[in-house]
Amino acid sequence: MTVPTTGRWGVRTRGAPPPRARGWVYLAPLLAALGVWVYGPALVTLGLSFADWRLTDTPTWSGLDNLRTLFADGDFVRSAGQTVLYALALLPFATVVPLVIATILWMRPGRAATVYRSLLFLPVMVAPVSVAVAWRFLLNPLNGLLAQGLQAVGLPTVDLLGTPSTALVTVVLVTAARVTAFNMLLYGAALSGLDRRLLEAARLERASAWETMRFVVLPQLVRPTIVLALLSLVLAGQWTFTNVAVLTQGGPDNATDSVYYRIYTLGFTFFQIGPTSAAAMLVLAALAAVGAAVALVQRRARP
Repeated sequence: MTVPTTGRWGVRTRGAPPPRARGWVYLAPLLAALGVWVYGPALVTLGLSFADWRLTDTPTWSGLDNLRTLFADGDFVRSAGQTVLYALALLPFATVVPLVIATILWMRPGRAATVYRSLLFLPVMVAPVSVAVAWRFLLNPLNGLLAQGLQAVGLPTVDLLGTPSTALVTVVLVTAARVTAFNMLLYGAALSGLDRRLLEAARLERASAWETMRFVVLPQLVRPTIVLALLSLVLAGQWTFTNVAVLTQGGPDNATDSVYYRIYTLGFTFFQIGPTSAAAMLVLAALAAVGAAVALVQRRARP
């Protein structure tokens, strides 16, 4: 039995699916792509996390042996801890620094602010690998620009990437430029959506710039800041992966290793597919927990 519907010009048609069914038809290609490229590989990875497989033999069931191997591996545990350290170190560059820059540009609108905003956003537009290669050249202790500059003024050269005490800080600062630029744009969007009525009321009450910022602007940016902070905790390991892979390869002495680079090393260097899959599932569980926190914050942020 066909259901008559009304066409665009008021003409009743037959055989057209109901609106809800049409919605699923439109979503079908996207759902199929997600199933093939996201959820399918995720299920395969989940299965391999309980298997022993090195690409050259048949996978065999190993149960929880891969998890025991990971937790007994001091390098993996250390890389997980350093990933948390990366997240905490990048947190100010994901919240405070971009907020200050975006607020300054927002308070001084005009062509100059647009130019400054575009220049500050350049690190996001350049490929991360290209940026990392450029930094590797700049920080080369033998013939890099930093070494040449220090030699020109009679100072000794420093190997920032080859010293354990400075390598992790250097990777964080190199990554911070990209994180700050991207979140500055997000804060700019949040500032453009502020309640203008409150700003106008503050102006009529002759509030100072500091009072307007403290009592009107910042309270409206609390929830976006919390969301960006949680997202930075999720993405910190991914942000630093390229810089770690290009600049230090996890060294020196695993000082800059992260759980993402450790997963890459286990899978593509040692071909330990079982432990690699188990580590990926652990990271996915941690990201799901943080994602649930982000969703909860966004839900409470709704009026």
